[in-house]
Amino acid sequence: MNINAYKTPQQFLDDTELILEQKEIENNLILGICNGIADKTAEFKDSVFINCFDDQQIQATSIKTISKAIVAGTTSNAAHIKALADYYLDRQIDLTGIIGESFYASSFSKFYGKNQVDEATLIIHQLTSVNDLPLKSGNLVIANEDDIELVTDWTIKFEEDAQTFPQKPRGQILLSTRNMIASGRIFKWVDQDEIVSIAAIVRKTKNAGIVGLVYTPDQWRSRGYATSCVQKLSEYILQNGLKYCALFTDASNPTPNNIYRKIGYVPITEFKDIKFE
Repeated sequence: MNINAYKTPQQFLDDTELILEQKEIENNLILGICNGIADKTAEFKDSVFINCFDDQQIQATSIKTISKAIVAGTTSNAAHIKALADYYLDRQIDLTGIIGESFYASSFSKFYGKNQVDEATLIIHQLTSVNDLPLKSGNLVIANEDDIELVTDWTIKFEEDAQTFPQKPRGQILLSTRNMIASGRIFKWVDQDEIVSIAAIVRKTKNAGIVGLVYTPDQWRSRGYATSCVQKLSEYILQNGLKYCALFTDASNPTPNNIYRKIGYVPITEFKDIKFE
């Protein structure tokens, strides 16, 4: 058993991409984040791209591009996950959390040995065709430069509601919003010239668009705007060359889980999003 560490995202993908794509939806975090890096041949000093090899096969994998790491694999042997955790420990890489399918994230957390202060169970859903539901009044529109400040403010509120971590400063969210709008990945539901809901294509893999940043302000909630926004965005993704849509939900919140099932999303597997002390 040995760990291969890669200097660049491209080197990592060269070894790992085909294996990850065998479970493309489950591995959308690692694939989508690596695909979203503009210069994959550049070295990123504070990032980690590693694989655990056993019998010349990749058994488990992890990347870290922020202070939280992602873990995935094909193995059912926890020793392979321990090897990944040991890599971080041996190099004194301090993590604020770990996310991955439940077995991998929970095993990593145990071996990493840092106190857990929070753990959320997430469900990842996949959609291959959109159910024909009645739409609320309004239309799906691609966000533009005029929407940057509003989308930034709503993103901050979305992250507060979702209690995402690590928390990002407003300037970082503003830059990300500007880039996503420039690449046509943020969408708004507009009713009578009023923006009432937003959603985004937060990541892409070879065959899938990952929906996220679904947010409706308090005054517009419970009117079905978010449902219509996600429904039409899912249609847009499928009509523009991708085979699947996917999204994450909080397992403890039945409302969005039920809504997305009505649209056509099917639960695939559970993730653990673990926050360390």
